[in-house]
Amino acid sequence: MHGIRLGLAAAVTAASMALTSCTGLSFTVDGLLNAPKLTEEQGEIHQALTAAVGGSVTLKYPRSGDNRSAFVIADIDSEPGEEALVFYEYNTGGGSDEGIRVNLLDKDEDGNWYSVKELAGAGTEVDRVIISQMGSKNRYNVIVGYQSVTGGECTLEVYSYYDGDLKRVGTDTYSVMDTIDINYDGYREIVTIQRQNNSETGVVSAKASLLDIEDDKLVKTEGIDMCGNVQSYVNTCTGLLNKQHEAIFIDGLNQDGDLQTEIVYYRYSTLQNPMQLSQQKLLPLCTRPAGYYSTDVDGDGIVEIPSARPMTGYEDAIIDEMVYMTTWNIYEDFFDLTEKFHGYYSISNGYFFAFPARWNDEVTVKREPDTSELVFYRYEGDINASNTEIMRIAAVDRREGQGYVDDGYRLIANKGQLDYYAKLPEDKREPLILTIDEVRNNFYIVD
Repeated sequence: MHGIRLGLAAAVTAASMALTSCTGLSFTVDGLLNAPKLTEEQGEIHQALTAAVGGSVTLKYPRSGDNRSAFVIADIDSEPGEEALVFYEYNTGGGSDEGIRVNLLDKDEDGNWYSVKELAGAGTEVDRVIISQMGSKNRYNVIVGYQSVTGGECTLEVYSYYDGDLKRVGTDTYSVMDTIDINYDGYREIVTIQRQNNSETGVVSAKASLLDIEDDKLVKTEGIDMCGNVQSYVNTCTGLLNKQHEAIFIDGLNQDGDLQTEIVYYRYSTLQNPMQLSQQKLLPLCTRPAGYYSTDVDGDGIVEIPSARPMTGYEDAIIDEMVYMTTWNIYEDFFDLTEKFHGYYSISNGYFFAFPARWNDEVTVKREPDTSELVFYRYEGDINASNTEIMRIAAVDRREGQGYVDDGYRLIANKGQLDYYAKLPEDKREPLILTIDEVRNNFYIVD
């Protein structure tokens, strides 16, 4: 299977978390369209495109997902060589119809790009693009989600390139969409969540469905209910539920503005959502403030679900001064969540520090008001009276790191241009003080 090459992606991936919800906020690149410069290959594709359509076009960039370029270059027909998909709209006067277009281009015998076919898209913006092998014929399929200016659900269209033609396999709608081999048949399936509003009662319901390709047609084969208290879906990720089941983890905002997680996976020949089946037990265990998204914290492939409670000493703090202890939980089975580890999670600086066992209820944290540092203290019964410093952690731009090194800080991790430093007291008689190896082992960068 040939990999996908993503042109211009680096220029438009400023958001660290790609939202797969069509109803959630999305990263817009409309203001950046004049900034990226085309590579030589993209320039050749663009020239072939404009020659074929007979007019000037404006490129359209997907707003979420892994493919963030208007040019998606990939092998989508299992034959030697790659093809190109380009998303665009005609400039005023450039075409007879308005709206987004997708054009498939291939190379001739001389290696020159030419347009195979243009299709009209099902919206005004591209939500996301996925290239995946699906169905019993294991053909490559192009899955495109489109957004509309009128809002509401996205429209899903599936295309397949075979017998020299780009064909529309099927269409559906979604609020959330991803691809995964969820039923372990060796082929990837599409999992969607659709929201429906009952016009008579005003009740909003949601259902997760499994879509597959059969005889070159899009077929919806499964459907289960989602929790009814979710107002919008804001984040999803795929990974292991435990060591056995691949699953999709969906974070949604409820009526109170808090986040909660639902899990969709395949078992007993059908989709399962344990949070919906056992809402009274599970939802309180995975409901927390906005911003605490499910993710694979420690990189073992298993997705953890966060919960939050006041950090030691902050039990009576007002909301603006609240600091949380974050617990990362895993769902194993039997409608229960099991704690994996707990500690301090800095959402703004992208790290989690797991508290060692000897710190339980003995250590609290304070933020330094004038810096980005977090200071850990031995808790002495009152947050204001706790002044015995245990450790400091600073998230620092790499260009400023030397000053921290000169001040006794030790580098513990880095990501991109951000370095993470820790400083430990020189007096090691306090048993709560960690070694630098303990600090590094308990420190996790959270993507």
